Amino acid sequence: MKLLRQFWSDEGGNVSAFTTVLMLTILIIGIIPGVATLRDHIVQKFGDTAVALESIDQSYSYTVNGVTSQYHDSDTGTLTDPLNGAPADLDLTITPTGE
Repeated sequence: MKLLRQFWSDEGGNVSAFTTVLMLTILIIGIIPGVATLRDHIVQKFGDTAVALESIDQSYSYTVNGVTSQYHDSDTGTLTDPLNGAPADLDLTITPTGE
């Protein structure tokens, strides 16, 4: 406990307020693009999941005692998700208006 109190009262590694503000500013400026990139990747993964769920084929066929039962799922979509493209082929561009 004495060692902890000694570290707490030590003035040897004193930091000025300017240095603290500068470091926090640099940290916040670095966090903003990181959070935006994380958001974009999460949206991309949700789009990939939507394409995967849309592409599930539920068709089946089986035979029991010579009787065949089958179902062909004709609703299977043809969505594609190109590599590094917009999620689920969504057009995320905003066209400029002539204001």
